[in-house]
Amino acid sequence: MISNLLISTLLSLRAHKLRVFLTMIGIIIGITSVVTISTLGEGMKKQVMSATSANTNVVKLHYTMQDESSTGMMIYEEPDYSFSRVDLKKVRDIDGVETIYPQYGDGMMGDNLNIQLDYFGAKANIMVTSNRGQNKIKYGRDFDDRDINKDVIILNHDVFDTSLKMDDPGELIGKAVSINDYMYKVIGILEAFDYEALDNTEAMALDWNIVYSSFVSRASYNKLATSKAISGINFKLKEGADKQAIISQAVSTLSESHPDVKGIFKENDQEQKNQKQMEDAIGGITMFLMAVTAISLLVGGIGVMNIMYVSVTERKREIGIRRAIGAKPRMILMQFLLEAAFITLLGGLFGVGLGYLLSTAVGSFVDIVPVMTPSIFAISTLVSILTGIVFGIIPAISASRMDPIKAIYN
Repeated sequence: MISNLLISTLLSLRAHKLRVFLTMIGIIIGITSVVTISTLGEGMKKQVMSATSANTNVVKLHYTMQDESSTGMMIYEEPDYSFSRVDLKKVRDIDGVETIYPQYGDGMMGDNLNIQLDYFGAKANIMVTSNRGQNKIKYGRDFDDRDINKDVIILNHDVFDTSLKMDDPGELIGKAVSINDYMYKVIGILEAFDYEALDNTEAMALDWNIVYSSFVSRASYNKLATSKAISGINFKLKEGADKQAIISQAVSTLSESHPDVKGIFKENDQEQKNQKQMEDAIGGITMFLMAVTAISLLVGGIGVMNIMYVSVTERKREIGIRRAIGAKPRMILMQFLLEAAFITLLGGLFGVGLGYLLSTAVGSFVDIVPVMTPSIFAISTLVSILTGIVFGIIPAISASRMDPIKAIYN
């Protein structure tokens, strides 16, 4: 019985190919719009996650003062506390900690040091941090193994735009500059950062403290930071280590070592919170745009309803004959619902394909790689089918309730 309904549905659609195609256009446009927005939104989320989750195995501990007011809100104060080398050693001895290093400066600057550079009387305030890996060098060279324990520096290109005002920054390569009364050899100068090339997603995901920084080796960084208070403890976990268990143990160890402190030791999870906020913001914008573009699905659904009414009117005689030879109303209802659902299913599948192609084309211009997830495909297909059923139900009911005698002779 079901097979007969399917065959009858396919034959009916085949007999009116142009009408079916024109009916599908509204559905195709609606699904294409939704898929384009959703795949680009998923691509943006993936870019944010990849940009902000590179250090997921690095834990940052800090000390904070907090109090609960009469309104129930948490009040944070600037803590009058700094970590000691003994604190670092105790955390380093915890099982599961691979490497550990102190954080200097305040929380806004991370572990960047704000220091003054002097080159024959030309002064510049720069931010310095330890080297994080490979750098894009405009002049000179990048760090290598011979620089591990040497006083060498790679300068940020912005220094020359804002302070030193040298016509040819490359002239400084190989020269010595004074930093905190230490002489540092300039081995490289970074490429100028292209701020205009950033889109909003990339700008939100960037660590701007790194963008503005000049780099020295870890040993040189520690030497420059000797006069700075240790504001936090950063440590890298071993592969497979239980992050939450190690954090709890570190907090417990520090709390036992300093029972008289008024504040608390806790993980500095601001980066994770920022990532979650960015993901929520992207998700909210994506959902809003999908809701707007879904209006086209409503238009497509009305088109399906219209064409199904036309089909019912044209096929009155066929419906009457089928009823006269024993077809039950529910079989007539199911056939017309199947036709409507099949039309929207085909339109949905075309829309999914076109939507992904369109998002790929748009992504190439805005530098976003669209991501087609199984849920996007499944939901888009399901919405297509439901659109056909919802907007086809009234014409199908109308067809199933026809009087067979009137249908044959009208």
